[in-house]
Amino acid sequence: MPKKNKDTVRLEWSSRERARPGEGPDLLYLYKKELVLPLPAASSSRPGPHAPAVPPATGRLIRGDNLCAVEALLREGPGKNAELIYIDPPFLSKADYTHKITIQGHTINRRAYGDRWSREGYLDMLAPRLALMRELLTDTGKLFVHCDWRASGLIRILLDEVFGHGNFINEIVWHYGGRGAKATSGQFARNHDTILVYGRSPKARLNKIYTERLLSEKEARANGIRKDPDGRYFKTAPRGDYTDESIRRLEKEGRIHRTRSGKVRIKYFLEARGDKVVEQRPVGDVWIDIPDAMHSPLKERTDYGTQKPVALLKRIIESATVAGDLVCDLFGGSGTTAVAAASLGRRWISVEAGGAGTQVAKNRLAEIIKNPFTVEGLKDDTDKAAASTPSPIAPEEARLIIGPPLIKKNQDKSYAVELTLKGYEPGKKSSEDLPGKLLKAPLSLIDSWAIDWDYDAVLFRSMWRSSRGAGKDAGEVELKACATLKKKPSRICVRAVDIMGVEKEMEVGV
Repeated sequence: MPKKNKDTVRLEWSSRERARPGEGPDLLYLYKKELVLPLPAASSSRPGPHAPAVPPATGRLIRGDNLCAVEALLREGPGKNAELIYIDPPFLSKADYTHKITIQGHTINRRAYGDRWSREGYLDMLAPRLALMRELLTDTGKLFVHCDWRASGLIRILLDEVFGHGNFINEIVWHYGGRGAKATSGQFARNHDTILVYGRSPKARLNKIYTERLLSEKEARANGIRKDPDGRYFKTAPRGDYTDESIRRLEKEGRIHRTRSGKVRIKYFLEARGDKVVEQRPVGDVWIDIPDAMHSPLKERTDYGTQKPVALLKRIIESATVAGDLVCDLFGGSGTTAVAAASLGRRWISVEAGGAGTQVAKNRLAEIIKNPFTVEGLKDDTDKAAASTPSPIAPEEARLIIGPPLIKKNQDKSYAVELTLKGYEPGKKSSEDLPGKLLKAPLSLIDSWAIDWDYDAVLFRSMWRSSRGAGKDAGEVELKACATLKKKPSRICVRAVDIMGVEKEMEVGV
């Protein structure tokens, strides 16, 4: 925490002294529960080519309390520091949020998380986490905190204290669209969120990023864009501090424009794309061009409450990092930050306490990754020795029915393997929460299933998988898995998760 000075403002609340990091149960440690591998380019419904060498994992999806997770990450030592931490914590909204699951015409609302904090309880939760997040950042690292009118004032004072008010970088207004739901309740419509940006130190800087606008020639002229005799579009700016020598050099390059009164202005050429002129504008601190997740592309929507659009996270990541940097989201939700980071070539860590969010995030990431990622959990010190061996969380009465594997040796000495998911008997937990009609087609309840063709009884490696998808277009999983393996499998393990989050793992005899 930065040194205090006479200008330091401290936020006080009655339970503040109890909100200290490091307090609580025994230290927890991260353990790897699963390694999710990129699928081969060939369709999973037929044998594909031999898998290439597996690249190193570049992402970590962690299920657990983020306070304990950050403490565990800090104990891992140097080399784990983040260039960017983005958090989208609860908004102090006094509401509960769900993941809406659509299946065979039915809609099921699975609880995602609750946001029914008192103001004191909210600050007790957030203050120690912000303090630890600062320690996770590099010296040039940045923290983006996503909030709204309910808690932005409280969070701003906390961040001034934890990071130092001199390390404030920006307050971004994200105007997400005209819902206007409260426009008639004696106030202006509340149609924006606030994103507070702080640096770990004065060394923290944001990258300049630009938006593109395509203009017709008429629109270009109306916006002060001219066309030179060579057909090039350009804008002009005042001479500024350019020396006479620089002006002569620019004139040779055709970059000087003289007004009718003889004033010198600098030309900046614009790209022409077909019959359009491309105008690039630097992004400011008011973002009005990114709609909320309800208006995102259909394939992006997961029906997870409070999901943010990928475009928003891409802009944040591009403004704060370069390729290869580490991006962390410690209130990971449905995994949007991880999806955006992976698509931009960044390493990532996403921490989520809830089972619904972790399940949605894992399925989303598994569909788009080019590099493996790990699924991890937290165990206390007494379990550390056995931390690498996860135990299934399904009740004993949940049961998978898997047909015997069909194995055929090919002429090139590889093995074609086929495995079929024949049935599922949900446990009591799932049965109580679901309509009776769905229980008559239990295989439709499978949200995803994966196979480790060469299980070592230590770490489950997802070498083949199928998920039902998300949102209104969700379907059903593939029931037949096929693969081409270099060697005959000796131990096959299947792991399946149903739509209510019940996980079942079983080994298949070879």
